[in-house]
Amino acid sequence: MAVEHFGAVRHGNGDIVQVPVVRAGRWVVCTGLRAANANGLIEASVLRSARPLDAPPKAEREAQFIFDRLGDQLAHAGSSMAQVARLDQYYPDPRAVDPYHVARRRAMTGKVAPSTSIIVSRLLNLDAAMDLQALAATEASGYRVERVAASLNAPQSSGYAPCVRAGDLVFIAGQLARDASGDIAAQAKPPAGQQWNGSRIRLETEYLFQDRLLPALQAAGSDPSLVLKAQVYLSHPDDLPVFLQTWGELFGERMPPTTIVPVNHPAFGTLDATIEVNLIAAHGSARSKLRDIHCAVELLDPRMLPACAFDGLLFVAGLMAIDAEGLVASAQVAPSAPFLPDSAHAQMSDILGKARVIFTAAGSDLTQVVRSLHFHCDLADARSACLTWRSHIGVAALPFSAIEVAPQMFVPGARVLVDLWGHVP
Repeated sequence: MAVEHFGAVRHGNGDIVQVPVVRAGRWVVCTGLRAANANGLIEASVLRSARPLDAPPKAEREAQFIFDRLGDQLAHAGSSMAQVARLDQYYPDPRAVDPYHVARRRAMTGKVAPSTSIIVSRLLNLDAAMDLQALAATEASGYRVERVAASLNAPQSSGYAPCVRAGDLVFIAGQLARDASGDIAAQAKPPAGQQWNGSRIRLETEYLFQDRLLPALQAAGSDPSLVLKAQVYLSHPDDLPVFLQTWGELFGERMPPTTIVPVNHPAFGTLDATIEVNLIAAHGSARSKLRDIHCAVELLDPRMLPACAFDGLLFVAGLMAIDAEGLVASAQVAPSAPFLPDSAHAQMSDILGKARVIFTAAGSDLTQVVRSLHFHCDLADARSACLTWRSHIGVAALPFSAIEVAPQMFVPGARVLVDLWGHVP
């Protein structure tokens, strides 16, 4: 069965078509949800430009608009708010988070799915306070979102479930290396007053894995060998090599598909945190249905799996335009002639070439993409990156969003990182 698109919207000059909702088998994937109308601009009733400071706060009005529309979108796609199993939010300003939580608790009647909230630099709408992603099971799947009794604390104001199971998929909310107080645990940082005596990123990563992620996986009937996808946000990009060392040691021979996104510090709910990680995993009873995808593509770490397929979904590692030497030659720009080359286009072309190899190895193709998150150093590259898809899927609707994160990626010259999800018919 091919994917089904709902609610396509034209952006830019009308030549970029974004589809916010995709149904893929038993799942509905929602991407790039902002309080924007068909013209791409934020809804006037949200902005209230003549009286912007009227109650409720703009961020709450914005979130309410998004959730009201999401309820309708899910219904059209054969799902509902009660079937939402995962939420991801990006905000340019942390002051929007609490008003958003008010609207979210109301919309989800207190049963909030595992959530990851990240502070970023800019969104596609400069007057937008948030960009949401959601994943829900269809009603026809027979799945029900069940909270897992994991020993994880979540901020009381947000009200989300740290871990849920839907069908044979397990979703764990974004985790920080914090203890019950909400602060970074003492074991996750060097002793007070010392500049070394333990690498900070290693300590945080080990703590959030051993004390947060692993207990949640075990409580849900899963384990690290069943992880299908990890999203990692690093607020100090220079921490990448020690993080990768630690991540590889923790997972052993099988490092799951991992998207690692550089963000500006502070980026998380706990100011002192330098890393946040969320996971999707399979339940132990469905181990035989998990399919690791092996193919020859360059990733940030050679031990990393390019993708995993499970229950009709394809979870892909973060992709960049890199090879063993650094930024691919086709995307490099000579300092003496910088005006005509389009590095963003060249980088996205290389990324989509890698994606084609992965999807083919999984028995799918790029028309079956259900989510494409483009993380940019500068959103000025967003249009060029989006238009590059035409040579791969034609003038078709793309379930995408674009987020501006840190000013530098992990490889000199790299400007875009893509997080892809797909459907395996």
